[in-house]
Formats: sequence, structure tokens, C-alpha cells
Amino acid sequence: MLKRTKSYGLSLGVSSTLLMTTVFAPVGGEILTPAVHAAEKTLSEKEAIVLAQKQLTMLSEYKFRDAQFVDGIEMLWGKSIWYTRWDKENGGSLGVQQDATSGKIWKYERLGEEQDLDANQKKLTEDQAFQVATQFVKQVATEEEQSRLSKPNEYPDSDIFYTRDRQGINVNFTRIENGVPFLENGFRLIVGNDGEVIYFERRWSEGKLPDASKVIKIAEAEKKWDEGAFPTFLYKEMASVSRKESEPYQLVYEFQRIDPQYVDAITGKMLDTYGQVAKERKIQPLGKTVPPSTAERKLITKDEAQKIAEQQLKKLPGTYRSNGKSSESSEGYDENEIKSWYFEFVSQPEEGGKSDTVKIGINDRGHLVHYSVNAKIRFNEESKKIEKGITWEQAQESARKLVQTFYSDQLGIIYAVDYAPSEERIKEIWENDEPYEIEYGYLINGVPVVDTIFQVNVDAETGEVVDLYNHLYNLGPSGDSSLPKNEAGIDLNTAKKVVKENKKLMLTYFHPKVNGSFGRDKMLEQPLLVYRYVGEKGIVTADGKWHSSTKERKQ
Repeated sequence: MLKRTKSYGLSLGVSSTLLMTTVFAPVGGEILTPAVHAAEKTLSEKEAIVLAQKQLTMLSEYKFRDAQFVDGIEMLWGKSIWYTRWDKENGGSLGVQQDATSGKIWKYERLGEEQDLDANQKKLTEDQAFQVATQFVKQVATEEEQSRLSKPNEYPDSDIFYTRDRQGINVNFTRIENGVPFLENGFRLIVGNDGEVIYFERRWSEGKLPDASKVIKIAEAEKKWDEGAFPTFLYKEMASVSRKESEPYQLVYEFQRIDPQYVDAITGKMLDTYGQVAKERKIQPLGKTVPPSTAERKLITKDEAQKIAEQQLKKLPGTYRSNGKSSESSEGYDENEIKSWYFEFVSQPEEGGKSDTVKIGINDRGHLVHYSVNAKIRFNEESKKIEKGITWEQAQESARKLVQTFYSDQLGIIYAVDYAPSEERIKEIWENDEPYEIEYGYLINGVPVVDTIFQVNVDAETGEVVDLYNHLYNLGPSGDSSLPKNEAGIDLNTAKKVVKENKKLMLTYFHPKVNGSFGRDKMLEQPLLVYRYVGEKGIVTADGKWHSSTKERKQ
């Protein structure tokens, strides 16, 4: 285990008629059988390089640059890896991630060699991309793995948007077990315009799979979904659905990560994307105060920002003085640039008491965007197990009081995100001396706005708020006058009907990503069996139309 310092930052019934036609067949030449050492011995750097060269024939055109061993605690799948980098004379490079015990390729990424099509070049067809991807998978997957893969793009890639900015054709091979698709498992590739694989990623859970013979019937699962699925009604900027630079906000129904949307195929309970039992969320403001019109504000100077920071500190108990230290940051470009200043203050304790260093961040619109206590000290402290901490509910109350203190004039447009971590996650928080992360969002016309969530961190042992991050305040719509209102929009049940018309209810294996230690995503220990609506990702607009996010991004 790595030593860490304390740092708070920001579908019974499997159909017997389901046939899977594999596109893989034994190939001539050497069959890849990565060596697994006794007692899971870690490969040496040299052994990892040799196995990489056996699997990735294109490495013969590259020169090895360097290698780095990364402990499993750092990785999504919990596996230790060797990360090697390779360079080419033309300036291109490759990054390769390998399982540190078996040598299997987990990720391959080509950088600096993507080519745009000129007017005389023929665009790569999907069938050609499938052929290229199939040959690549034959190099990096065992015959046994290949025998359990779907046809290319037979099922949607659950994480397709993570690689949406790369030019080329996405190809996804889904893992099939007992005739049931495992949407989070398989191989994801991108074939570039030049007909070469520019990206590859292996996703393969090794935990025991649940017994598919014990699931509820699909008719019962559909009824459970009809009763218990609750997409959130919210404002969403449609530019995040299409590839256009700017699109207006619209009212939509969309499943958020903590919304109930999957039916546990064993218990029949509704689950969110973390695999936790979920129910309809409550979205209500913290109070009634609403700030003046959100019309464009005059930009302020650094001196004016410091005065605002000093006024905010007066809302807290005790007295503080500036220590003269400050810093500056900016985000966005041109007219959308937002500048923020961070000022440090030191508390004035009674004789014999310890002083605290508080940092306040104010942006050039006059909004409080950051608050932290003793950040540098906490960063240097070694984490220790919390023997007796506070409850999640106590942490929520502590966070709420601070938000009400700093944003007393905005409580009518701020809501607390209705969410609680699992008991396992809370145990992990205590084990690693992590903070509780409490989230809040903004409302317009009583409706939540996507991408305006901010976070408050509460020390899980003392209950003290140690950080507040609210840099997304200005990323939402600038005012509510131009935003649509749901005067003649569809209701929740109609929206769910539209989802059902555009997707298919299926039994699938499901391996959710959950929030892990120190803000890292990780996989649950065991996959689940769920019924879910499978198809292209999309949203339902308030006028009852289906918008396919996947289709938009392919254009």
C-alpha cells in the first residue's frame, strides 16, 4: 500500500435463441499467451517491454523512450501496470499500459500522427474500420477472450463519449457471458482516417459473475422500471449533446448518475449508475432569498475582490487578518474569460490557541468561488485511520450551515444534491481519512441547471468544513429571461415512454464505476445483473422529442 498524505481537493430469462456470431477465428503464427508468474510476480521492465513488442507489431517502427510502474491503487481497475512510451522519428509517439503481472495490453494510444482527409482521399468505411479493429484485437487478446466477444458495434459502448474528440471510427466489441451482454466489458478502439488503430482500451472484470438463472422475468422488470425510474427534469445546454460550439439551453428529461434507472435483476430494486439502491430525488431550494436580476455585472478589480473576501470572513466566528499572500487564476477565453483572486488570512486565536490559515477566492464577477482552511498543513499530514468520525447526516448539516452563511442572498436558487454514499464507501472514507464530499447545485425557475454543481468538503472526523469549490457558478445560463419555461411541456411518464420507444429493455451484466479513495473512480468488487434500456445515449426534450447524443456526435 502506498503511503499517502492527507489532501482534500477538489436481463429469469436468458433467451436460448440469443446467438452470438464471433468475428474472430484462430490466426496463424504465434498465439499470444502472456506469462503469468507464480504468486502473481510483477514483471520486470524488460519482460514488460518484450511482451509489448510481441503483441504490438507496430512497435518495431518506434524507439523505446521510458517506462513507469504504477501501483494498482492508482488505477480504475485496481491493477498495477507498466506504462511505457515510444517515439517515432516523424515526431509521433505511443503510450502503452500493460498489466504488470500478465503483460496484457490494457490501453494503447497513438499521439501526434492523426491525419485529416484531403479532398482526394476516400473516407474510411465502417466495414474497413471493423476489419482493422478485428485484426488488432487478434494481436492483444487471447483466443478464449476473442470467443466471448460480440460482433463490432453490436451493442452500444457505455463510455463512448470519453474518446469523442478523436477523429476516426469508434469500434466496440462487447463481452458476452452466458448469452448476456456485459456492456461495461470488452474492447474499445478508434480506427483513424489512415486506417490504423489510434486508440485501444481493454475493459475486463475478473470478479465472479452473478447467476443469470435466478433473475426476475423481463415483464416484472419492465413494471419495476415503469414505477421506479426517475430521470431528472433540468436545463441542459444542447451544445453538450451536439458538436456545435454554442447551442441554447433547453428543458430536458435526462438520467443523472444518481437517478434510479436500472432494475436489479435479482432483487428487483432500482439502482443508480453507482450500483446503489436509489429512489426519486428531492430537489428543493435551501431557502427563499433570490439575488437581484442576473443581468451582466460590471467586472471588479483585485482590490475590490479583496474587500469582498474580507466582508465574507466577517460572517465567520472569530477575527482574521490578511497575511499579505494572494494568487490569481483564470479560465475560459476572450470575452468568456473569468479571473479569480485568492487571498490568505490568519485567525487571531486566544492566548495559547492555534491559528488557522483561511483562503478565500473571489472572481471578477464578485462571486465567492473558493474557501479552504489549513490546506497546506493538511496536504503535508500523513493520513491516519479515523476511529470515531461523524455521520453523513452531520456532515451535510455542517456543509449546509456554511453555504447558508456565505450565500445567504442566494438560498432560493441553491439546492442540496439528494445523495448518500454507501456504507462501504463511508468505511473507506474513515479508513483513508478522506473528507465527506457534499454537493449543491443551482436552480432557475425552480429547475436544476446541468454543470453548476459545486462541492463542500467536510472533515469526516471533526465535522469542520475544510474546502468549498464553486468555480462553475458562471458556466450556467446568464439569466432566466431567455430560458424556456415548461408551460406546455410533457410530464415525467410521457418522457419515460419516449425513452422506451427509442431503446430496448435487456438483461445485461453491469459493472458500475463508484467514487473511490481520494476522488478516483474505481470498479465495484463484483459485477451486477440488471435490466436496463439499451440503445444510443440520448435525452427527451420538453416537447416530447428524442435527441440521440450518440447520433449527434457521429455527424
